[in-house]
Amino acid sequence: MAVFKKNIWMLYFLIVSITLILFTLLGYNKWDANREDFVDKQHLQVELFSTSVNSLLTSQEALLEVVGHQLVQQSDFTRTAALQIRPILDQLLDTHPAIAAFGLTNKEGNFIAVSSNLSLSTLPGLMERPHTRDSFIEALNSDKMILGRTYFHESLNSLIIPIRKAISLPGKGVQAVMTAGLQLNSTLVFNDNTHYGDYNELLLIRADHFRQFESSPIHSVARYNETVDANMYKVITAKVAEQHDISIEEIKLSNQSYSIATSDPQINAIVTAKYLRDYKLWVVGQTDLTYVDELFAKEFLVYFLVFILLHIGFYLLVNSIAKSEMVAKEQLVYQASHDPLTLLPNRQYMRNDIHHWLGNKTKPFSLLFIDIDNFKSVNDTHGHDFGDKVLKQISKRLINIHTSECLIVRESSDEFILLTPRNHEQDVKALAQRIIDDLAVPYEVNDSQFLLGCSIGISMFPEHGNDLDSLLRAADISMYKAKKQQNSFSIFTSEMQETHLYKMKVEQRLRLAVENKSLFMVFQPQVNADGSTYGVEALVRWIDEELGFIPPDVFIPIAENTGLMNRLGTFIIESSIQQIARLHQSEQIKFGLSINISVRQFMNKRFSEHLISTLERYQFNPDLLTLEITENLFIEDLSHVKPICESLHEKGIRISLDDFGTGYSSLSMLKALPINELKIDKSFIENIHCDQQSLTMVQNIIAIGKNFGMIVLAEGVESNQHFDVLKECKCDLMQGYYFSRPISSEELAVHLNQQETKYAEFSI
Repeated sequence: MAVFKKNIWMLYFLIVSITLILFTLLGYNKWDANREDFVDKQHLQVELFSTSVNSLLTSQEALLEVVGHQLVQQSDFTRTAALQIRPILDQLLDTHPAIAAFGLTNKEGNFIAVSSNLSLSTLPGLMERPHTRDSFIEALNSDKMILGRTYFHESLNSLIIPIRKAISLPGKGVQAVMTAGLQLNSTLVFNDNTHYGDYNELLLIRADHFRQFESSPIHSVARYNETVDANMYKVITAKVAEQHDISIEEIKLSNQSYSIATSDPQINAIVTAKYLRDYKLWVVGQTDLTYVDELFAKEFLVYFLVFILLHIGFYLLVNSIAKSEMVAKEQLVYQASHDPLTLLPNRQYMRNDIHHWLGNKTKPFSLLFIDIDNFKSVNDTHGHDFGDKVLKQISKRLINIHTSECLIVRESSDEFILLTPRNHEQDVKALAQRIIDDLAVPYEVNDSQFLLGCSIGISMFPEHGNDLDSLLRAADISMYKAKKQQNSFSIFTSEMQETHLYKMKVEQRLRLAVENKSLFMVFQPQVNADGSTYGVEALVRWIDEELGFIPPDVFIPIAENTGLMNRLGTFIIESSIQQIARLHQSEQIKFGLSINISVRQFMNKRFSEHLISTLERYQFNPDLLTLEITENLFIEDLSHVKPICESLHEKGIRISLDDFGTGYSSLSMLKALPINELKIDKSFIENIHCDQQSLTMVQNIIAIGKNFGMIVLAEGVESNQHFDVLKECKCDLMQGYYFSRPISSEELAVHLNQQETKYAEFSI
């Protein structure tokens, strides 16, 4: 049923098919019933006619029997006797108007006496004429009345059936034959109303196949001199035998009527036949099947017209529903394939339409992946309603740029895709730059004016992929590169693909490494100005079985972007504290531990709880722990970060501001937060011995730290020159390869035993 609900026309054709089949069955049953009605009607007609004919002939036979015996008994068969008999016969004519004439013959067929309407002298003997001889001889040999062949009597203007009855006397045999002429138009049995109409007729057919009577008007009496068509007779008898499984001889003995319907070229009619054994006559009724079927067709035509009218109405109803459904479906399809906010085609539309673009490799095209830079800040600052209005303006600008051959799609919140048949690099670059320029025009929403930029990644078909997913992946990779520069575009290259695949591989292997805890910790000493060891910074390292050594600046950002940083950070905290706590106990040396904490890790609601529980589990003194946090963390959400820092500070844990001076440095932030240490980025240290600007920057940072009562640590100390300059600048702590490379905990134990350790010197 679900299929029919989806397609009303399928349901319509099913209903039409069923009703057509039912209507056809109804028509067939009606047609069959119509024929059966005519069969039953004709059957009754034949039965009534047979009874009437049989009664008539029986009464006439009785009349001939009575009169014949009376005449034979009183006649001496002389001329005088003939004159005496005539009045008797004339009197019989008056009382029996159906009889045309009476006559009495001897056994030789010569007339002895006749009624006065006949001339005895001119009448030939019955044995003299061929058409009377057979029936006369049959009458002599039969105790039943015998019918002669029907003929037309001109003077009477009537068809006459000769009837003959042999008159026998006991012990003497046949003495004479009583004969008479039955006048058909003077009997009620053979009147004009015998048949129902032109389409129907009744026949009396003799055993010799001559017509005895035919109810339909005849155009020539010659028909009574012709036998019934032999082929037609064969067809009828064969059909009777086929349909009723009975032979002709069995029908003659049964005294029943049998009906058939035949559409043979010889006869197309309903035929009903009954045999009158006493008089050797076939009573046959015929009804023209053409008339029967035409009558049915006229009646059925009314039903057919009603059927057609009903189906026309049903069609109009279904068509109306289908159109309504089509409109609703088109609306649903449009809603499903278009973005409701910008009314641009959406991702689903693009996937359904992309085969038009991919179908011919001889028609290359370009795919531009457009990402709005920093759009999240618009929603966060002004709200999503405001952001929706901005997106509408962006979509209108993109629509104004594209041509009829292009396709613009809203891929997601602030991402759009433009498909263009342009495939020459310069043309594509020009289009991308125009998009950047147009989207960079100031936006005005709710009386607010601001600027936005976009980054565009470009891929080309078929050079960068043969399917949509490949092209999107290539455009996404190139867009990632453009995103680094902001408000720029980038065309995909194979090098980008290799870099992307490498990062994908690093991500997959990193997940396994974090799961299996196959990363490890190393520690780089932090020294005082006098060269004594103050503490160590914990650094995570990873050597993969397949990829080899992976630098932290490669896998740490991947961990940040893939959600692995919390698990990796947990591993770093637990491993570092466990290993340094073991050294505190085994070496009986007090020194500090610095651990880098990522933004995502610090913002985790379970971070503080896990850190404290780890310190307690390994009995690590919180006063010896420093957490290195970048400035970006405070920019994320100062109101959220400040309480966490204060809580950790109260427990003795120190906070170090890492890479100070490379990002958003605010003196008010240093005052508001419980920061214990400033860490100068190595980029400022590289040239302090030869670049006055770098030296001035380092001196200023040290001065700021001193003014706020903070420890200042410089990283990236690579030479004795760096060391000397920093000592002159009164830098508190230093870290770098000049003192030691990052080493394992085992190597660190040896290093600590060889160096003096001073941690408490800067305790505050």
